[in-house]
Amino acid sequence: MRSAGLISGSLKGIAFVVSAVMVSVAGVAAYAYTDFASTLQSNAVTLDGQDTEPPAVEVLPNEDVNILITGVDMCEAEYLDYFGGRCTEEMAAAQEDSYSGILNDVNMVLHVSAEPRSVTVISIPRDMMTSRPACTDADGNETSPATVAAFNEAYGVGGLPCVVNTAEELTGLEIDHAAMMTWGGVIDITDAIGGVDVCVAEPINDPTNTGLVLDAGNYTLEGVQALQFLRVRHGVGDGSDLSRISNQQVYMGALVRKLVSDETLSNVGALLRLSNAVVDNATLSTGLADPMAMVQIASAVAGVPLSDYAFIQFPVVDYPLDTNKVAPDTAAWAQVAAALEANEPIVFEEEDTATETPAPEETTDPTEQIEASPTQSPEPTESATVELPSNLSGSNADDALCSNQSALF
Repeated sequence: MRSAGLISGSLKGIAFVVSAVMVSVAGVAAYAYTDFASTLQSNAVTLDGQDTEPPAVEVLPNEDVNILITGVDMCEAEYLDYFGGRCTEEMAAAQEDSYSGILNDVNMVLHVSAEPRSVTVISIPRDMMTSRPACTDADGNETSPATVAAFNEAYGVGGLPCVVNTAEELTGLEIDHAAMMTWGGVIDITDAIGGVDVCVAEPINDPTNTGLVLDAGNYTLEGVQALQFLRVRHGVGDGSDLSRISNQQVYMGALVRKLVSDETLSNVGALLRLSNAVVDNATLSTGLADPMAMVQIASAVAGVPLSDYAFIQFPVVDYPLDTNKVAPDTAAWAQVAAALEANEPIVFEEEDTATETPAPEETTDPTEQIEASPTQSPEPTESATVELPSNLSGSNADDALCSNQSALF
């Protein structure tokens, strides 16, 4: 049951839902699109001399595609009662037509590889200090000069294009499409498929910040409780935003498993509800808004096994100028980027999830890494296997990990 005050503070985890949806539910959008087309074709009249067979659906070319997913901390008029007084009607009205001051608190790049297909979701910590290029408004007027800033400030100075440009500069990957969602969409999408099943290894007790209180056990999360689960960090791991990312990866793996299960794919009502939830709550870049693009992406990932879905966190080091921030670990990221370039699936073995986190690879000074913006795409490797950094954290979709499991942190 929803109650006022549950969703106070900055909102996290939105894009984690969207990213899984954009990969697995691309098939849902394709389903709705081709279903409507099929209905029209079944009622069509074939004229003399015309081909009775419908044209084949174009598939995604044999190349990789990168989609940026972001979730913004935006006041929404229809959900004001759930912001605990943090948002007003005036704020909601002002933010309807302006991105000024809105934080992109959840960010990730969804990488679909070329053949053989695999999917890697790269979570970018919101408090990462990184080099941000100059941002402009829709008319090309500069709204912010090039600078070093926290990643989650990009949307507020230049909207979705600024987030894309900042992600490209950080990762060295070319972003093909982008999607943005507010937190209300998390509720609608999770409810559309009847909730997501997760397990909790140790109790989570956060009545003050998110309102989430769960004993150890198994749960089906729906609505506001699902959003609380994605946002919670107090009492999870060391209570940091990085621990929250680990918790969110548990949710994402469960969400992907639910989306590709017969329980969802064979349920026409759930598919249509899910399609409507995505359409009603997501803001897409022009290319992604084309239904055929959804069909292409769906066809590309249709046969990807759960073990080849990887959810990783962009590697970080401490930021010496502010203990509340982190900086890119460029040496570690270069290894990850090389693996993506070589089309090496990222697989996490059980023995890699040790309680004690391995020491980071040796890197240069974090401030120098930011200023140098050293995220150029690496040269393809000739090695059959690319070595991954020892401090890379993440999981695969087939790993049924539990929330608040000490081995995750």
